[in-house]
Amino acid sequence: MGLFFSCTQKEDPSDSNFPIPDLSTLTFAIDKGSILYHQEEIRYKGVNAMQTFGLNDPRLMNDWQVKIVREFIGNLREQPIAGNPIQGSDGVWYHPLQTIVDQNRAHGIVTILCPFGWVDEAGNQELITGMNPAQQNFYPAYKQKMKEIAKHFKEQPDVWIQVWNEPYHWDNQNGYTHDRWLNDMVDMVDNLRSIASFYNIILVPGNEQGQSEEVILSKGNQLLEGRFNILFDIHAYEKWLLNSSKESIVARLNAVKSKNFAFVIGEIGVQNVGDPMPVSHFLEAAEHTDVSVLGWLWNQNEPYKNALLTKDGVEHATPENNYWGKVFKAFLSN
Repeated sequence: MGLFFSCTQKEDPSDSNFPIPDLSTLTFAIDKGSILYHQEEIRYKGVNAMQTFGLNDPRLMNDWQVKIVREFIGNLREQPIAGNPIQGSDGVWYHPLQTIVDQNRAHGIVTILCPFGWVDEAGNQELITGMNPAQQNFYPAYKQKMKEIAKHFKEQPDVWIQVWNEPYHWDNQNGYTHDRWLNDMVDMVDNLRSIASFYNIILVPGNEQGQSEEVILSKGNQLLEGRFNILFDIHAYEKWLLNSSKESIVARLNAVKSKNFAFVIGEIGVQNVGDPMPVSHFLEAAEHTDVSVLGWLWNQNEPYKNALLTKDGVEHATPENNYWGKVFKAFLSN
């Protein structure tokens, strides 16, 4: 399909000029609040991983019944898309995205590609969490690299792309408004859709560093107007796990579902900025409401409480991390 271009300024900046394909022809589609695979509703359970730094053993992911992986991209500017591994200006070696996707695909795993950081030419990394996207000086170059990724993967529907990880201040400060979110998300979604025939699912985060659904409820319909295959991403840390019950979480999740917004819990872990937190009540609520969930983090790093694995590749489960590896493995297998 070609693109529709207008020579006049749009009255509403949230309006899209891109044609919507017949969703029934797509391998993966978002329709009326559901994720569809070949027109059948599907729910996913999986993990976040850092395979740009080194490929994991996919047999272990199979043992855990991982069906979807959200891949950390910490150096978007230099991240190789295909070809061979490269050494970035920060001295780190990076595996190509296509290599990661190929390994995931060979084991029936859907891949979400998500930028987490930008490295400048001097090798200095900035993690993009908490930032106002369009206000960053690297934003034009960021969008260009995202278009290159979209162009490469446009005929690989099991590759989904997230526009940004955890934007905006955790407490809606630093100039945040829902209108800023809408303008930024429209710009980043349309940047990807400007690639002809890029029909892949696009993930869009909430506000408050991804932990809030408020902006989705407030502005989600405006973002969806004239757009397709948008999957919202909410992260479950303090604002969900503390001072909450299974019943209160169920009510929040159902409030989003009742508006026909398709969404996933793109991250949940036992620790963020404070002490380890309870997670079982949230996982029970997600099970009750059939919400897709991805755990943080598929990593063999025992000092890190969120690591799901020990150095030996078994569940990282101790009293100090609320038995996180064991709890989430059980959730995956349910």
